[in-house]
Amino acid sequence: MPTKTYHNLPEEKRLQIEKAAIAEFAANPLQSASINAIVRDAGIAKGSFYQYFEDIGDLHAHILSIIYQKKLEVINSLPLGSTNLDTFRYLRRVLQAAVEFQLRHPDLARIERFHRLNSNHLSSVDPETGERISGDGRFHAFLTQGILHDDIATWVDVDMAAFMLEIIEGGIAPYLVERIDDKAPEVASGRLSSDYDRTTQDLFDNLMDILEAGLARDPQIRKDFYSK
Repeated sequence: MPTKTYHNLPEEKRLQIEKAAIAEFAANPLQSASINAIVRDAGIAKGSFYQYFEDIGDLHAHILSIIYQKKLEVINSLPLGSTNLDTFRYLRRVLQAAVEFQLRHPDLARIERFHRLNSNHLSSVDPETGERISGDGRFHAFLTQGILHDDIATWVDVDMAAFMLEIIEGGIAPYLVERIDDKAPEVASGRLSSDYDRTTQDLFDNLMDILEAGLARDPQIRKDFYSK
């Protein structure tokens, strides 16, 4: 992560470096990104770069931490609607936040997609049980709770479903933004709330119908359907 020297820089200088890094990482995945391009666009010497970061991977990790913070801001900005969200209402909120993030921060969203596509970490270790689980564990815990609350069918393979939801979260946003079409700029600027736009909500209704049918459908109905 950034050195103390970096944190002691004036805010304007730090923002300038981060802006250059975001532009480079949005155009190229980490493996192809250029320190030379970043220092050129940031207006700093290459030697200074190494006073601020260990290497380009260190800078990339810093940008990922900014992405995490920005995503939290987007999630917290969405109307809660109800303090008692069931599993699928919560999932809808997570996916809607992904779309809002794509609209408000398209470069950061692109960096995150590059990171997911090029990451070799398809699984992680649950800090509580020590078991290997799919992805980063967010959806694994979410689905496990859904089963405990009888929102999700017990036959669901939690590992597979968690991996699937992680892919959907990362890939659905650009598609839905394209479907929103001419309303996208209004939603991105805040002039129109996706929470109250009928076109946007119809898309989310349809998406959630598809997901809920797959995750919550009674297994006997499912077997009867495929046995026809």
